[in-house]
Amino acid sequence: MILVRTGVGPMHAREVSRRFFLEHRVDVAVSSGFACALVRAHIGDLLIGTDVIAASEAVLPARVSCGKDWTDGAHRSAQAALVPVHVGSIASVSRIIGSAEDKRRVAQQTGAIALDMESGEIGASAAKYGIPFLVVRSVSDLLDEDLPLDFNLFLRPQSWPQALWASAARPRGVLELVRLRRQMLAASRRLTGWLIEWLDHGLPQGTIGDVKVRQGHAL
Repeated sequence: MILVRTGVGPMHAREVSRRFFLEHRVDVAVSSGFACALVRAHIGDLLIGTDVIAASEAVLPARVSCGKDWTDGAHRSAQAALVPVHVGSIASVSRIIGSAEDKRRVAQQTGAIALDMESGEIGASAAKYGIPFLVVRSVSDLLDEDLPLDFNLFLRPQSWPQALWASAARPRGVLELVRLRRQMLAASRRLTGWLIEWLDHGLPQGTIGDVKVRQGHAL
């Protein structure tokens, strides 16, 4: 197994995944990390995709299906690891959606259980090369929860001064950022627990479970 970091957002996911699949032949491509829940859930719950809906990028396929055998195996591993799990469509968006109102709008439009920014591009690249695809994410923020600031500002270096000013102008925002960090740590622990169980017992027979980590731009 090769762990690869794409970076945040669809552009990085597209560039890194296409380059990676050109150079490597793998049994399955797994889009993993954090996601926003679009259903009633708790921080750290696992979100397993049956398919990915391109919610805002017309250039992507409308839907990318996830491999059912891989999805079923991931679900069994989540249950074995005693991690609460939700299974359904994942909405892939082009920007961070931070307000509870906008989250509910996406939930109503797509019927998805979660949203992220990378799975659509990774799934489209995997489909292009005939590689089975799986999405397993952990809940880092909730449906009815507003994020403490517009994190899209941090995706553009030229907007960082504006983002830092917005943070400094709201003293309470610092406490909210600390809370969000705690939520992400809890989500990370749950995702790690699932991954250990999946690698030990959930992979199909004949799949190699050794882990390699690629530094720098990785998928």
